Amino acid sequence: MRLKTQWRRARIPAGARIVVSLPNSPAYIAYMLATWMGGWVFCPLPALHTSEQSRRIALLKPALWIREQNGRITEELGAGTMEQDPEAAMIIWSSASIGPGSAYLLSFAALLWQIDAHLSALHLQRESFLWNTLPWAHCFAGILELLPACVTGSVIHVDAQLSRRPPQGCTHLLTVPRIAALLEPERLQQLEGGIVGGAPIGAKLAKHLSGSRLCAGYGQSEAGPGITLGDPGHFEPYILGRALVECKLHQGALHYRSSGQAAARLDAGGWQNIAASDGWIDSGDEVRITEDGIFYWRGRRDGRFSLADGRSIRPENEETRLLEQYPEADAIILGAPGWHHLTALARVPHDLQKQLQRRWQEPYHLTMPSDQFWKEAPIPHGKPNRRWVYEHWQNVV
Repeated sequence: MRLKTQWRRARIPAGARIVVSLPNSPAYIAYMLATWMGGWVFCPLPALHTSEQSRRIALLKPALWIREQNGRITEELGAGTMEQDPEAAMIIWSSASIGPGSAYLLSFAALLWQIDAHLSALHLQRESFLWNTLPWAHCFAGILELLPACVTGSVIHVDAQLSRRPPQGCTHLLTVPRIAALLEPERLQQLEGGIVGGAPIGAKLAKHLSGSRLCAGYGQSEAGPGITLGDPGHFEPYILGRALVECKLHQGALHYRSSGQAAARLDAGGWQNIAASDGWIDSGDEVRITEDGIFYWRGRRDGRFSLADGRSIRPENEETRLLEQYPEADAIILGAPGWHHLTALARVPHDLQKQLQRRWQEPYHLTMPSDQFWKEAPIPHGKPNRRWVYEHWQNVV
């Protein structure tokens, strides 16, 4: 209430955009609520490299930018005025694993649909205790973890150091496969609900999670983010789950339409429609579906590339296997577009690099770029931008 009153006195026009660049914290939630209570548009912005941050701020044209600098929260007034954001609650960014991140508009109706669609599967109560592992500026955690927990009054444990070990008494977890793989079987069986999504689930992890009360989940920022959800404890390699929304396959790619999807995508020319005239959106993900309605992921259509001999390579499933086989690596990208042989680029902590080199038994050459390379690579949500890496391939290999 105090923030809302302060901003109104500063004459921030109703409907203006407010950018919040803060780590997960009570302050993040307070600024989110103040934005909505005052009739403004909430624009969470993740930690980014400087050039990408500047691009996004220039596109958003916020009336206010809230960020943490040198351990203090600062509020910077901008030139933003009321924008034409019809029924906008939030402008959220895609993960940018392929190409630059895009901004999508989500309405309150879309957010409420996502909450209603997932609450029954999460089994959240006031006594529930969630372990937070992902940034709320990301669509997955910011909508499917934070908002349902706020609605039910559940407790969220935010670990600023990301120790990768759940606190005692943790009952729920919404996270990516790399974190889920670290759970000990005893801790895993104690969980009462949650979702594993955001990346492919390999064979080793599927076996580890089978029989738990977690669900496989899949979605995209432009989907708001839920598209599919699995049955509790049902995990197989690359499973996505059952459709929560209308889905169809067209030339092997998943198309969907949903009450929870984004209304439009923002670019320099304003808001652009992302759906076809009949409301369907092309996800860009190639999938297969079984007779009983379960979807399985096959790869990104724009993730393919060709070697010098013309062979077409779909790298993601093999990368998933490599990450399971070599947990020392935080990320592995298979590449060599236009070259004769595949190479694995790995992002590995210094103290684990020699261990990975000793263990590596693959038909691909292993390269571990310098820290400077990864500092320059766009990594908005922990995943290196594949297109950027390919463009700079010659500098590394």
